Order: sequence, then structure tokens, then C-alpha cells
Amino acid sequence: MHSMTFGFFTNPQKQSAVDGLLAGLSTALSLGYTCCVDAPLLPLVHNSLPTIDQKTPNFILAFGGDGTILRAASKASELKVPILGINLGRVGFLSEITPEQFGTAITRLARSEYSLDQRMMFACRVNGGTPHYCLNETLLYKRAFSGIVDISMEINGMQAGSVRCDGVIVSTTTGSTGYSISAGGPVISPGLDVAIITPICPHTLSFRPIIASADAKMRFSMNSEGYISLDGIYTAEISRDDEIVVYRSERHVAFVKFEERNIYSLIRSKLS
Repeated sequence: MHSMTFGFFTNPQKQSAVDGLLAGLSTALSLGYTCCVDAPLLPLVHNSLPTIDQKTPNFILAFGGDGTILRAASKASELKVPILGINLGRVGFLSEITPEQFGTAITRLARSEYSLDQRMMFACRVNGGTPHYCLNETLLYKRAFSGIVDISMEINGMQAGSVRCDGVIVSTTTGSTGYSISAGGPVISPGLDVAIITPICPHTLSFRPIIASADAKMRFSMNSEGYISLDGIYTAEISRDDEIVVYRSERHVAFVKFEERNIYSLIRSKLS
């Protein structure tokens, strides 16, 4: 039995992802590695394995698309362990390998033949309440399908204006290739930690995306009721004039990397 422990994570509602995870789990167990699984997967696993919360793994192995990997990254940041993404989705910006490369990958992990890519996270508080965390973006958006909302912004105590729009995306560098790029936000070079504020369908030609320091404290308020969403995982209602503060978190996510990838080529191939 190897001393290395792998934690397995996927969306239990997606059968193709579960099948991929079970195949990977079988491979890891056959090679003598200790394994644990995310708690919702226990009914789907025939082995009597501990959960990720019961036995902290050396790595979390996330099988699925970027949405699944975002959820796994939240757990990885909480436990302070690295994450390896195995792409079973369509886009896969956050994944590193395909299922066919899994056996080789865990052997390389055991041999320390990898590097770690540290990604910053945001924390978000509403009216000074409990912080919630995101790796990709904080999203503020209107309640109704029709109409617009007026969102006011402040960056490090300086008024940054207001914009009439459908919503605003506050993204990290990691999130720059997510919702932000679809809304007209910029592509950020790897290694740059910044905050990107991108309006969604602004009703003006004068407001453009803002790139702020990663350490900036950003405050937002809306002139009507709406919603806040963090990485599509945490969602809550927002009332008129609630104060939403987004800032750099002390948490981060470490992604396993086996080789350097050309992010620009990746964007062209994934989004063409």
C-alpha cells in the first residue's frame, strides 16, 4: 500500500462523470493507493472507503467539466490540498488531463513529477456578513428578465461610477476565460493576479471593463432587488442598497500542472 492518498470528486448526477471516476478509482486501488471519496459518492462506490472529510487526501482528483472542478476547488481550498482536473466536459479550461492519461498521471503525482499553479480566490461579504469564496467570479444580476439595474461601484474607496446593465461580473484571472470573456471582458495573461469588473449588456457605450489590482477592495450596490452568485455554487438574494464587498481572500487553490500550456491557443481551440 502506498502512503499517497487520493480524494475522488465528481458530480453524482452525471453518469458519464461517475463512470469515469469509478474507472479511475479502480485503477488507483489496483495500484495500491489509499483512496477516499466525496461524501455524496458513497452510495455509488462499492468499496467501504472513507470520505474526503474523514481522511484528508494528498490530492483531490476532480472528474468532470469546469463546473465540477470549481466545486472540487472549493473543497480543495478548504482542506489546503492540490487539485488535479480530469476533463469529462466540453470546455475544460481548469482540467489538466484526459481520462486516458489518468494512470500515468497518478504515478507522476506519487513521484512528485509535477508543479503547482497557485490561483487566487475572492471573498465576498454582503452587509459585513459571513464571507463566501469563489475561484472564478462573483456575479451581481437583476431579478427580472426584462428591464435593467443600476449598479454603483467603488474601488479602494474611490467612486468608479455606476452602470445601467443586466449585471456585473467581478472575476479573477482564472475567471477571465469564463463568463467574463463571454460578456466582452479581456483575456489576462497567466501569472497576473488582477480583478476584472465586466458589465453584462451595459446600456451605454462609455463603460468598459475595468482591471483593478488583485488586492483592491471593491464595493457594489444595486438600485433594485437582485441576486448574487459565486461560481454558480452559492446564490443569494440582494435587496436594494445592500453593500456587497469583494476582496482578495486568504484562501487559494493549487492546481497540479504537468506541462506548460499556451492559454491563447487553448482559448482559440475551446471557444472557436
